[in-house]
Amino acid sequence: MLLCSLNRTFALDKGKRFHIILVLLLFTSCGSKEAQPILNRAEVIVDKNPSEAIALLDSISDSGLSRRQQMRRLLLLTNAQNKCDTIFRSDSIQRLLVDYYESHGTANEQMLAHYLLGRAYYDMGEMPAALESFQNAASCADTINMDCDYRQLSRVYAQMAEIFYVQQLYREQMKYERKAARYAWKDKDTLSALMCYEQEYIAYKKLGLTDSAVFIIENVASLYDKYGYPTDAAISLGTIVLTLIEKGEYSKAHEYMRRYEKESGYIDNEDNIIKGHEYYYKVKGLYYLRNAKLDSAEYFFRKELRNGQDFNNQNAGAEGLAQLYKVLNVPDSVAKYTEYAYSMNDSMYAQMATETVGRMNAMYDYSRHQKEARIEREKASERLMLIWITIAIILLLTTILVAFMFILQHIKQKRKTIEQQYQQSLLTIEQTRRDITQLQLYKEQNKSLIAEKEKLITEQETIRKAILKKEKAGQEIALKQFKDSDIFHTFCKYADCGKLPAKTEWGALQDALFNAYPNFSELMTANCQILTDREYKVCLLVRAGFKPNTVSCMVGALPSVITQLRKDLYIKLFKTHGTSKEFDLLLNKIY
Repeated sequence: MLLCSLNRTFALDKGKRFHIILVLLLFTSCGSKEAQPILNRAEVIVDKNPSEAIALLDSISDSGLSRRQQMRRLLLLTNAQNKCDTIFRSDSIQRLLVDYYESHGTANEQMLAHYLLGRAYYDMGEMPAALESFQNAASCADTINMDCDYRQLSRVYAQMAEIFYVQQLYREQMKYERKAARYAWKDKDTLSALMCYEQEYIAYKKLGLTDSAVFIIENVASLYDKYGYPTDAAISLGTIVLTLIEKGEYSKAHEYMRRYEKESGYIDNEDNIIKGHEYYYKVKGLYYLRNAKLDSAEYFFRKELRNGQDFNNQNAGAEGLAQLYKVLNVPDSVAKYTEYAYSMNDSMYAQMATETVGRMNAMYDYSRHQKEARIEREKASERLMLIWITIAIILLLTTILVAFMFILQHIKQKRKTIEQQYQQSLLTIEQTRRDITQLQLYKEQNKSLIAEKEKLITEQETIRKAILKKEKAGQEIALKQFKDSDIFHTFCKYADCGKLPAKTEWGALQDALFNAYPNFSELMTANCQILTDREYKVCLLVRAGFKPNTVSCMVGALPSVITQLRKDLYIKLFKTHGTSKEFDLLLNKIY
């Protein structure tokens, strides 16, 4: 039948020994480089020339192939055999392919493996198992991926449609024919898409919707013509000639008969139709009978009986002659051919066919409902697990967020406290120094009070030094305090224009640094006796953050001299050796 043909078309020394073993292992794991181009070539041609693909694959031996190459060869070989209409008598190879590609294959490879397993079940007559395999194949397809094998997916749905046709589930058949057509269009396989569309005619006809059936054929025929397939158009139009005759549309029936006989390629020069299509003789006989050309009608009815030896053709020829003799009013001949027609279609055969179809429908219904129930249970279980996982993730994220907010708030609060404490120390020191300045006017009378004020300054400086040693927040305040000073901006301007600072400006820079960085002040005060004037100025400039080139300009010395001087200062101030860069880094950490 056309549907089956369609789907078959779609489906078209120690050291030495160690190195030797290592090489063999590498060769086995990597596979055969010689075989790879052959496998690639076979994959390219398997659809258009499956016989050549089989020959190529048979030229490769499994020995020397990696496991993946072996399984790829087997997948391609089985696919090519299927396209060559091989009848599968066992599902062992196909199950092996499914087991392998379920764990190691791409979505397209998994789909093909399940499809071939379905083809094996189909050939073995196990329709429920075949349908389940085709459904699994369709579920493997990744239709979002641009690499999706839409052509193979179309074959899967076309094969499912054929199973529904065999089981007389015609509406299901139509649904899957449409899916098959849709994916054929996505693959830009126009002919296959139109052939899938044409199969809807059978379903509509079986459902008794003759007008819809005729519409499908006429529409698909026009599309065949549009896309350059006139032979297919003529063949399809031939399928509705009988329906048009029964509806009395003789003119249209005659036109379609003429085109069918001329363009289908089924009729030879002697007006004989190819074997397997003899039923057309009855159709043509009926056309002549309805148009009162009785001699021509009898000729084609008898040609049906003579050339078509199977049950359907014998039945069709006898029915045609019975109708003819009824028109001719020859009762004996009417009775003779009517009885012969009935004998070819007895009730025992009809009953057996009905029971077979019933069993197949029951098997399908049970399999489908069982699978749907299992799938629903699995989906419900997955949904419940997903809900619990989602809740757990939300709780975890909420806990992390709360903890983060708490830590952040704690850090902010700590920073705020440190800033307040540092600023308070600065204010206290400044205010106390102002007080001492006033008290110095009457030094003898205020000697004890001045001593208390100086003690307070010492305590606050100790607090400030401790903050600057441990807390980054305090260091940032000190840095900002220094860089906001006027003298720092003055030195920056001098650095840009190459001007040398005055003596008073050096003193102002020292005061600004000492006020901002008390620990640095302590270091410099303790070591000022052992430092030369140039060394002292270099220390101030380095702590102020100026680059070595700027330092050399502002003290009037060569860069190489400044580099050596900083190394010497490392030894003088920190009693150990180090590079000039290490000296800069260490000095800038002293607040």
